[in-house]
Amino acid sequence: MLCRPHISTDQAPSSLTRSFLQMESLEAFTYTYSLTAGNAPLQFFVLVESESDRSNHYTFSLSMKAGHVERAMCKPVSMRLSIDPRRLDFALFAFTPRTCLPAGCLYHLRVWLRTAGSDHRIFGDNDLWVGRDPDFRSIGDASFAVLRNATQDMLIYQAVVGRAHVSFIVRWQLVEVGVYGLSLDYEAGGAGRTLFENYQLRLDCEPQTVSFMIYSIPILSKPPGALHRLRFWLRTPPTSPSPASSVTSHLAESYIYQLLWKTDEFRVGSNLDFETLGNKLVMAVRDPNSPHSDRDLLLLHPNWRRSRLSPNIDRDDPGERVPDQ
Repeated sequence: MLCRPHISTDQAPSSLTRSFLQMESLEAFTYTYSLTAGNAPLQFFVLVESESDRSNHYTFSLSMKAGHVERAMCKPVSMRLSIDPRRLDFALFAFTPRTCLPAGCLYHLRVWLRTAGSDHRIFGDNDLWVGRDPDFRSIGDASFAVLRNATQDMLIYQAVVGRAHVSFIVRWQLVEVGVYGLSLDYEAGGAGRTLFENYQLRLDCEPQTVSFMIYSIPILSKPPGALHRLRFWLRTPPTSPSPASSVTSHLAESYIYQLLWKTDEFRVGSNLDFETLGNKLVMAVRDPNSPHSDRDLLLLHPNWRRSRLSPNIDRDDPGERVPDQ
C-alpha cells in the first residue's frame, strides 16, 4: 500500500481579517492508499485536518473512491497529536469475513494509525460491499428494478415488490463543483415517500455516466408478501489509464458496483391478506363520516384544531446508508 501525503492549500474566502488569519493557520493533509477488493481497484483517502478551537487536535476522516465515485466512509474521529501530522503512517486493509451473495463482494475494512511502536484503530466498517461485475443473478429470489426513464438529473426504475408495482425515483442535485447530493424515493399506487436524501458523492464524471442496481428480496412474513430486503447499488465504469483501455472496457461492459443503501424493513405489498394474522386479529372499522375537513369543523368550533402529536419513539426503520456506522 502506498501513502502519498500532501498539504491542502485551499482556503475558504472570508471578509473578516481575523477569520482569514484563522483559516490560514489551519492545516490539512491527505494520505492516499490503494487496494483491490472484489477485482475492483479502490482508493482510500485519510484526511487529517487541524481543529481551529483546540491546539494539537486533528480530525481524521476517511473516504473511498471506486470507479468515478468517491464517498465518505465511517464517522470522523478527533485525536490529539504530539507528533508531526505530515509524517503519519496507517495500516489500511480489508478482509472477507464470510460467504455472501453476490459472492466476493462483502469486506471488513480496518484503518489503524501507527505511531512510535503503538497502534490505534481509528476506522472500522463491517459492511463494505464492492466489486467488479458481481453475479447478481446468483441471488435466486431477488426481484430487479428496470430503468424506464432517464433525464439529466433523474432516473426512474420500475419493479415488482410483493406483487405491487413500485417506481424508484433517483435524483441528483448539484451541491458544489464535482459534488452531488443523491436521493431515492419510491412510489406505489399513488403513494410513496423518501427513502434517503442528500447522500453526498464526489464525481469525476457526469452524473449521466452513473447508473444503479436496485433489487428486493422477500422475507418470510405475515401477511405473506409484506416484508422485503431492499438493496441500492451504484454502478460506474472503471477508470481507465489510457483511451485504448477505455474502449476495451466499454466494449466489455465492465462496471464497478458499490452498495450505498439498504434496509431489511421495506414493507410494501399488493392486496395483502391480513386475515392470515389469525383469529386474534381485531380489525378497526372506519367511521362512515370520515374523513372530516378541519375547515368545516372550524366553522362550528373556531377554537378547535386537531394538531399532530409527536411520537415518543420512532419505530419506523427507514434503512441505513452503507456504510454509516
